Amino acid sequence: MDLGGFNITIVGLGLIGGSYAKALRKMNPKRLWAIDKDPLTIKKAEEAKVIDFSGLELKYILSESDLIIMALYPKDTIKFIEENMEYFKPGSIITDICGLKANVISKVNEILRNDVEFVGGHPMAGKELSGFDNADGSIFENANYFLTPTSRNKKETLAFIEKLIIALGCKKPILISAEDHDRIIAYTSHLPHILAVSLINCFTPEKHLKSLIGGSFKDATRVASLNRNLWLELIKTNKDNVVNILDCFINNLMELKYAILNGDDEKLLQEFNLASNRRKELE
Repeated sequence: MDLGGFNITIVGLGLIGGSYAKALRKMNPKRLWAIDKDPLTIKKAEEAKVIDFSGLELKYILSESDLIIMALYPKDTIKFIEENMEYFKPGSIITDICGLKANVISKVNEILRNDVEFVGGHPMAGKELSGFDNADGSIFENANYFLTPTSRNKKETLAFIEKLIIALGCKKPILISAEDHDRIIAYTSHLPHILAVSLINCFTPEKHLKSLIGGSFKDATRVASLNRNLWLELIKTNKDNVVNILDCFINNLMELKYAILNGDDEKLLQEFNLASNRRKELE
């Protein structure tokens, strides 16, 4: 995809924002700017020629940008858009990468000008490590990507964003409502992170656990090395969906517990078989 006619700005040069910048650089945008609270990160990205010189006035950058990619936490995304609404170029497109959609879209649409479009997005890509130093343009390869369009989005805008996402290396975007997105994410993302935290925090009398564990424990606790502030915000914002899926998990766990206590081999084998078959469906 050739973006030669586009000025693009990325707000937030962390892991995903930085990875976006590295991937977009290969598509030859007219200008690729970035905004970040850390001037050293901006300087590092400029020196690596990942972005163009971004030491320009914020008002100028936004007023000249055709596409703005918000790579901030949900609350910071809403705050930035609200505080800078007057500067966005008429006809520009804003999209985000937030892990929750309903609250962000609702808040943004309350303040959004009629001549600016916002398309909610969520790339299912990431690493345990954060920050621009760990950014990688190939992080999007074969990744799933959610788009949560609203009635305010034009067909041609969605077509452009979909084409861009595929050009990043992602699979064809999944179009879904913001509410369904947040419900599904509670199960597929929030619950696994909570389980990893709980598992690794379980009491153990062993002092040298590192030398006593195998691959299954490492795999199950991999995402416990999380960004604490981000995940606190995500779980609190999605509280109802998270609690509902936790209840479901706890009920299933109790069934397994009682099957073990009662020596119910048939129940255990039934659960094992069901889990094995469902896991194969994900391959």
